[in-house]
Amino acid sequence: PQATIVAEPVLEPSIATPNDNLPELQDLVAFASEPEVGKHIGYLKELGLDFGWGPTALAEWVLEHVHIYSGTPWWASIVIAMLAIRFTIFKTYVESADISARLLAIKPHMQEIRERLDEAKRAQDMTAIMQYSQEIKNLYQAAGIKIWKSVLPFVNIPIGYGFFRLTRDMSSLPVPGLESGGLLWFTDLTISDPTFLLPIGTGTLTYLMLKLGGELGSVSNLNPGIMKTFQRILPIVTTVFMSFWPAAMQITFFMSGAMGYVQARLLRQDWFRKFWGIHPLPPTVKPGTQTPSVAALKGVMVPPSAPPVKPEAETAQGGVFRNARSKIRSTVSDLKNSAQKLGQEDEEAKKSRRRSSKELEEARRYDEKRKREIEQDKIHRARHPRR
Repeated sequence: PQATIVAEPVLEPSIATPNDNLPELQDLVAFASEPEVGKHIGYLKELGLDFGWGPTALAEWVLEHVHIYSGTPWWASIVIAMLAIRFTIFKTYVESADISARLLAIKPHMQEIRERLDEAKRAQDMTAIMQYSQEIKNLYQAAGIKIWKSVLPFVNIPIGYGFFRLTRDMSSLPVPGLESGGLLWFTDLTISDPTFLLPIGTGTLTYLMLKLGGELGSVSNLNPGIMKTFQRILPIVTTVFMSFWPAAMQITFFMSGAMGYVQARLLRQDWFRKFWGIHPLPPTVKPGTQTPSVAALKGVMVPPSAPPVKPEAETAQGGVFRNARSKIRSTVSDLKNSAQKLGQEDEEAKKSRRRSSKELEEARRYDEKRKREIEQDKIHRARHPRR
């Protein structure tokens, strides 16, 4: 039998054309062209963190720009953003610290004036109220005090709230890179510090800052008992509330406490206050004694018509009131003259009122007497008519 020969098919090599790999090349180009997460401005809003406008939007803008342009991890970006905000508003603390020191210098005498003012209000003596109010106004002018500057640091409150809200929402997502954006023992910023060192450190810094007089570094005008209560309670409350916050929030408030403590330390240094032109802190005065400036002003009451006392250039030894003392003393003679004149006018007015009342009484009696005489004359004529 003849053998059947089966021809095996010859496999020709396939030649790939450029069009066959086109889909893969397009996918590769598309992947390369996509912006990397966290490397462009506005990506936080793309993740859903759109706060419109306000303090939170400002905090987001600052933190995002710092993170993108510095290339630092999230913990460092938060620290740098907090420092940038503090440096920006530091001038408000300088102005407020200056006003606080000047208020402390006049506090003993101002307390006396306010006590007399309260007594005048209870007695409803409008003249005395106007005089004491004018005295307070002139005293503020002499000391170079503008009360509105003392509230400037409150601008930090909405900014702090903005960072609180931003870091809280960033940890809730979480934002890419935040889980590994920490350092040392708190590498994951989306969970709380497992060692509780950050909240404890924040509470400690808060206590030390309050002990120095707050962020202004000056003795508080509050009651000493109230201030001691704040020093004891606020650090504990801060530590407890921060214990279970995400580490991103904890490092934000830890940084705020650290900056506040360092700032308080610096504002208590004479060289630092002199450099920024801040009025020096008054020396500690023993109970029952008065500073020379207060003793010089004691008993002075400026009448409403007196011109306001304008501050002059202060000398290093003179304090706030040395140059204003002569101007305030010049108002004493005006006060005495005004008081004497006012007393004389009041006495004359009272005498005038008494004379007028007496004259009216005499006139009334005279009219009644004349009426009786006329009636008697009529009766007499009726009884004895003329013939």
